[in-house]
Amino acid sequence: MSTRPLKTNFVVNLFSPVARIAVALVTIPIYIHHLGDARYGVLQIAWILIGYFGFLDLGLSRASINALAKLRAAPQSDRARVLLTTVSLSLGFGLAGAALLFVVGEYLFRYVLSVPPDLKGEIAQSFPWMVCLFPMTLVAGVGSGALESRERFLLANSLQILQMSLTQIAPVIVAVFVSPSLTVVMPAIAVMQAVGTIVTGACVYRLEGPFSLRAFDRSEARTLLHYGGWVTVTSVVYPILIAADQFLIGSLLGVAEVAHYAVPMNLIVRTMTFPVALGRTFFPRLSSLPRDAAHELAGRALQTLGYVYAAVCAPGIILAPVFIRYWIGADFALVSGPVAQILFFGAWINGLSFVAYTLIQSQGRPDLTGKLHLAELLPFLGVLWLLTASFGLKGAAAAWSLRGFVDALAMFWAAGLSRRDVASAVVRPAALLFGSAIAARFLGPSLAMAFPAAVLVGLISVGLAYAYSDDFRRILTAQLILVRNFGGGLLRRAKPAQSA
Repeated sequence: MSTRPLKTNFVVNLFSPVARIAVALVTIPIYIHHLGDARYGVLQIAWILIGYFGFLDLGLSRASINALAKLRAAPQSDRARVLLTTVSLSLGFGLAGAALLFVVGEYLFRYVLSVPPDLKGEIAQSFPWMVCLFPMTLVAGVGSGALESRERFLLANSLQILQMSLTQIAPVIVAVFVSPSLTVVMPAIAVMQAVGTIVTGACVYRLEGPFSLRAFDRSEARTLLHYGGWVTVTSVVYPILIAADQFLIGSLLGVAEVAHYAVPMNLIVRTMTFPVALGRTFFPRLSSLPRDAAHELAGRALQTLGYVYAAVCAPGIILAPVFIRYWIGADFALVSGPVAQILFFGAWINGLSFVAYTLIQSQGRPDLTGKLHLAELLPFLGVLWLLTASFGLKGAAAAWSLRGFVDALAMFWAAGLSRRDVASAVVRPAALLFGSAIAARFLGPSLAMAFPAAVLVGLISVGLAYAYSDDFRRILTAQLILVRNFGGGLLRRAKPAQSA
């Protein structure tokens, strides 16, 4: 078991998505330049298909983290039984999913998507290689989950970054120096994915092995599938809750308006990396704790996150119209700026709901999150249609944020979090967000006015966190002491040099 504190694990979990963004920023222009728009489009569609078919994981990676975290002190044979059962199920579902993916992909590329004639032969020869990625992705996910169950986040993230880098950078090198043909690039991606999966498997074996194939347990398989089945419900329904607004905008308002909505939405979703990393960090720890201790830890995490994430969203409300104005243009910002401001409210409350969501699933009740998301689906679609038809893009943003608010309240209730913890995490930061929205209306599009105001709001949120969150106060104090000691050490080393 890892002895690193939660704050260290959280920082480590933030590093992986940042690294993904950095690698993508470097490699995407090279891909497009050497492969061309059409070939790169084929690659993207293939990745999207693999990502969507990921629901065939059936929640097994999440289920295994929960089960293995509860078995930290158990004999190696007990952990091996869970791990081998999960790997066997994931491999079986992965192979079945690969066959289904091949049929669906073949149909889409042949009959639905408009593909240049000269690429059809390349796709036919290379797509089977891309299909091979699917079972490897599921098995690698189980391996990462085994490491996370021991809170070995540094190793898990390092392996994920290695695998991501291999599958992104090696194919670029092949495209530049060998051939941009998909018949060369896609096999390179598949081979690099296999290398990453093997390395992950070797690390897991070193920690968890030796294994026996006889460790597969049918009773354990039923338990894992029951837990994972409800996680799968969320995996299928939640993307609809998140993306339905853009499809409805395209239908009611036209595809041109989707861009005005998608740009701020994509920017704001990036900020949710913060609460998602927090949930990933806390899940194995909460899974291993008894109920009362888990609720106490979750309540503290909720308090800290409420203020700290508001330090991102409140300045974002002020800066969003100005940023979009300088990034894309004044006309675009005129439409998208107010949309971004509304979406920040939904992002903030959605972020807080991740704490309750993680607590519920860590305590073995993924059925509650699945049922809540199912219950939200039809009412949300109705409200979304009504507000979008009546108020356009602002109405769609309001519907998305309203669903986030209702979802968070339902999650807080289902998790059994105390009213005191919820009120402490929500009331003051929410007031700060509303104050920022009011201030933004008077500041206008001037960067000289908006930037100082955003900095001030961020500092106020940090000050509130320091005043009302004991955990944040301890973390900040510890970091200030480290900085002071580091500065003092530099001065002490500098004095003898000055004397000489």
